[in-house]
Amino acid sequence: MKYFKILLILFLSQSVLHSQNADDILKKAEKKYNVIKDAIIEFTQINVFGVSKIENKFDGKLWMKKNNKYKIVLENQTIVTNGKIVWSYYPLNNQVIIDDYKDEPESFSPDKIMVNVPLNYNAILIGTEKLFNKNTFVIKLTPRNERSLIKSMKVWLNKEEYFMEKVEIVDVSDNITTYISKSITINAGLKDEIFQFSIPQGVEVLDLRKNSR
Repeated sequence: MKYFKILLILFLSQSVLHSQNADDILKKAEKKYNVIKDAIIEFTQINVFGVSKIENKFDGKLWMKKNNKYKIVLENQTIVTNGKIVWSYYPLNNQVIIDDYKDEPESFSPDKIMVNVPLNYNAILIGTEKLFNKNTFVIKLTPRNERSLIKSMKVWLNKEEYFMEKVEIVDVSDNITTYISKSITINAGLKDEIFQFSIPQGVEVLDLRKNSR
C-alpha cells in the first residue's frame, strides 16, 4: 500500500508537469515582461570556467529601462549605456572605455537575461523546484542557431510572477555562468540621468568611437 501511494504521487506529479507547456509558460513570462518599463535587480553572478573549474562569485546591481538603457555595477566594473553610448569603467585599471552601443543578439549579460524572455530557443519543461522558498518552473533552452555561443540555458521561473529567479548558461567552451536574483523592483520610475556616466577625474579615457568613424 505504501509503495502504491508513492507511485500514485509520482504519477500525478508527472501528469501535472506534462500538462504544462514550456512555450506557454514563456509566453506568460513575455506578457509579464512587456509591461515592464524599468527595473532594479540585485543579483549574484557565479562563473565556473570549463577547463580549470576555477569558480568566482560576486554580487551586482542592475538598473534597466526600455530602449536599451542600463547600468550594471559589479565589484570590479561598471557598465552604463543610454542606448547610444556605452561607458565601461574599470576602477582597478583606472580606465574608462567609451564606445558606440551595439545590440548584439548573441551576447549575454544580466540586462539581456534577467528581464527578457529568451527568444530563438527550443524550450523544454524539465521539472519544478522550490527555490528560495518560491515555487518555480525549470525550463531548459537550446539555441536554434547552430552558430550560437551558448550551448544551453536553464531558467527557473517564479510560478506566480513569472520572473526569472535563476539562470544558468553553458557556453560552447563549457564555461558556466549563473545569475541568481536576490531582489527585484519593477517600474520604479527611473530617470534617464541614471544612464549617463560621469567620468572621474584622473581616469584614463579610451574612446573607441573615434576609431569607428
